[in-house]
Amino acid sequence: MKYIMLMICCLSASVQAQSLLQNGTFDQNTNSWDNPNLTPTWVSNDGAAASGNGSIQFGDNFNNGASLWIQSELMPAKEGYRYIMASSFKRPAASVANGMSMSIFWYDDQENYVGEYPWDQFFDISQADTWIDFDYAFENIIEDATQARVYLWVHMPSSGTDQAYGLFDDVIFFQDTVFVSDFD
Repeated sequence: MKYIMLMICCLSASVQAQSLLQNGTFDQNTNSWDNPNLTPTWVSNDGAAASGNGSIQFGDNFNNGASLWIQSELMPAKEGYRYIMASSFKRPAASVANGMSMSIFWYDDQENYVGEYPWDQFFDISQADTWIDFDYAFENIIEDATQARVYLWVHMPSSGTDQAYGLFDDVIFFQDTVFVSDFD
């Protein structure tokens, strides 16, 4: 019996969670990320230290207080499970962006939007030209949600014509191995 328990412990220790996102590291390109009204830039020589040297950059100079976004492809999700989202982000000193954030949009089996949670998780962008890591764990509390998209946001100032943009790298979305229920 001791031998069986030891084998189970060894096997479970070797199991690693895998991000549900396609191309969250941006090592080669920005494939799998989209916004029909925005063309992101792949930056080949500037990325967070955790992975390769690529990142995704987007923004604009139409500073009207709006927020620009880029979305991942749809990923499978399960109601009642715990998820972990993470990203590395950077606001270049030349950017006038007044915020960057990340959120999850949830969809049903028919790809109908059913909710957003967690709402925009705002990043501390006070350190310009520095890659900073962010992570957040949460439960899928959206009823009937079977699919999800990660949204990355750059928030614009309300006036001016200077470029407001940000860079993202190492974006992950994991399903944790813990199931959450009301059972006590």
